[in-house]
Amino acid sequence: MPVDSDALLDLVGEAYAVLDLESFAPRVLDAARAAVPADWASLNALGPEPNVVSIAVPPVPLHFYDVYAKHAHEHPIVKHMQRTGDGAPTRISDVVDQQTFHGLALYRELYAPLGIEHQIAFSLPAPAGHMLAIVLSRQSEDFSDTERDLLARARPHLIQAYRNALEHTALLRQVGLAPALPPADLPAYGLTEREAAVVRRVASGLSNRDIAEEMGLSARTIQKHLEHAYRKLGVSTRSEAARIAWRSNGSSD
Repeated sequence: MPVDSDALLDLVGEAYAVLDLESFAPRVLDAARAAVPADWASLNALGPEPNVVSIAVPPVPLHFYDVYAKHAHEHPIVKHMQRTGDGAPTRISDVVDQQTFHGLALYRELYAPLGIEHQIAFSLPAPAGHMLAIVLSRQSEDFSDTERDLLARARPHLIQAYRNALEHTALLRQVGLAPALPPADLPAYGLTEREAAVVRRVASGLSNRDIAEEMGLSARTIQKHLEHAYRKLGVSTRSEAARIAWRSNGSSD
C-alpha cells in the first residue's frame, strides 16, 4: 500500500509551522498521531542514567513516568539505536520477539498495565551521549510497513523542523525575547526564578551538566536547586518535575 501523501504532508507541514521549541513537542506529537493513528505519542529524552524525561500525549498517570525513567535504558528500540546508531523508524517487533518483550521489567511494570503491545520510534538530533526520540504506542495491531515508511519519509523534515525550532528559540534567547523552556507557571508553586529556570531546562531534556554549562553554574548547584524545587513541587524525580512543567504549560491534562 502506498504512503498516504496527504497524511505525510499534514505531518511535515505541522512540524515546519512550529517556530519555537516550547510548542514543538505537543504540536508534533498530536500531528504524528493524526498521521499514524496511535493510542499514545511521546517525546522521550534519554541521557546517561538517570537523566530521563518523557512527555506523553494523551498523558498517563504520573507514577508511570517514574517507572519509565527507571527502565527506559532496557527498551529494545533504545538498545538497537544505541548499538547501531540508526535512528530510522523501528518497531519493537523489528528487533525482539513478543516473548522477549514481555519478559522485560519495562513491559511488566509499564506497558502491560497500560495495555501497550506495539511501538514504533525514531530519533531526532541530540547531544553526544543522549537520545531524543518520538515514540508511537498501540494497544492492538502492530504498525504496518506503510506506516513505517511514512514516518521514514517524514523524519528528515521533522529533524530539520526541530533544528529550526532550536535555532529560532536560541536566537530569541540571545536577544532577550524568549524565556527558558517551557514557560510554565512554576513560580505559582513557590519556586524561585532560578529554581524554575532549572526545572524548565530539565523539562527540555537537558542533563545537570548541560544546565550547568548553559546557566554558568556548577552541577552541584544545579542539583541543589533541583532538590529545593522537588520539595516545593511535591515530587521526587526529574520526570515528575518535568511533567508538572509541561502540564502547567498547557500541553496536556
